[in-house]
Amino acid sequence: MLAKSRVFHSFWSKPLLQKRYGQPVRKQLESTLLFTTIGVIAAKRLGLEIVLHTDDYGAKLFQHVPYDEVYLTLNEHDIDAQFWASGKIIAMQHEPLGSCHLDLDAWIKGAKCRDIVFGSKKDLVVQSTEDAFGVYAPNKKFVFDQGRVDISGHLDMKRARRSVEAYNCGLVRLNNQQLKDKWLELYWKITHELDRKQPPGLHEKYCIPDLVAEQWVLFQLCRQHGFSVECICDGFNQHQRAKEIGYAHLISEQKYHVDDELKKILQRLTAQQ
Repeated sequence: MLAKSRVFHSFWSKPLLQKRYGQPVRKQLESTLLFTTIGVIAAKRLGLEIVLHTDDYGAKLFQHVPYDEVYLTLNEHDIDAQFWASGKIIAMQHEPLGSCHLDLDAWIKGAKCRDIVFGSKKDLVVQSTEDAFGVYAPNKKFVFDQGRVDISGHLDMKRARRSVEAYNCGLVRLNNQQLKDKWLELYWKITHELDRKQPPGLHEKYCIPDLVAEQWVLFQLCRQHGFSVECICDGFNQHQRAKEIGYAHLISEQKYHVDDELKKILQRLTAQQ
C-alpha cells in the first residue's frame, strides 16, 4: 500500500539521442527539460510524490528538477531505440501497484484530476481511448505478418485483428497485478522478438510497432479478459474534458515548437511557489 499518492516518470535517453522526432537533439533536450519541469512542479503543488526512473544521461539532464527521488533503473537497458516505451515498462516493473506513470509531456495540474486518478478502484486508469485506423492497422500488420510475432496464446487474435482501438498511455495507473503481469509479458514478447529478428521496415518513418506492443495490446487485454478501466478524458470532447479536470498532454512533435509558451507557464508556476 502506498503511503502517499505517487507519480513516476521514465526517461530513457537512447531514443531521444537518435532523433526520434527528427528534431535536433539539443532542441529536444531543451524542450523536454521545460515541459518535464512544469509537470514535476505541478504534481508537487498537488501534494503528490513524484520520482524519476532514468539512466546516467537523464540523471544529469534533470539534476535540477525537484524530483523526490531519482533511480538509475535504465542504465543497463539496451534494445532497439524504436521501442521507446520500453523505458516506461521497465519503470513499471520497479514500481508498486497504485503508482501512476506520466509521460514527461503529460501533466496532472488540477486537484480534480488528481482525485479521479488516485481515487479510482478500477483495474486500470488511463488517459483515453483512441481509434486510429491509419496508425494502428499498418503497425499491426507489420508486427503480426511481416514481423511474425505470434501472441495467439494470450489473445483471441481473430477477434483482436478486427479492432484498431487502443489506449492513450500518456497516463497509466495499474491497480491489478494480473493485468500488469499480462501486459508487461506481451509487451516484452513483441519487442524482444522484433528486436531479435530486425525485420525489414523496422525503421521506416511510419513503422511504430510500439503503438501495438504498448497501447493496442493493453486495450485488447482489458476488453478480452474483462478488466475494469477508467478513462479520465473520454467523451465527446476530450480536450475540453481534460481542461475541466486539470490534465494536459502535449501533442507529439508539436511539443518541440512551444518553448515560449512553456517558459511563460514555468515562470507563473515558480512565481506562485
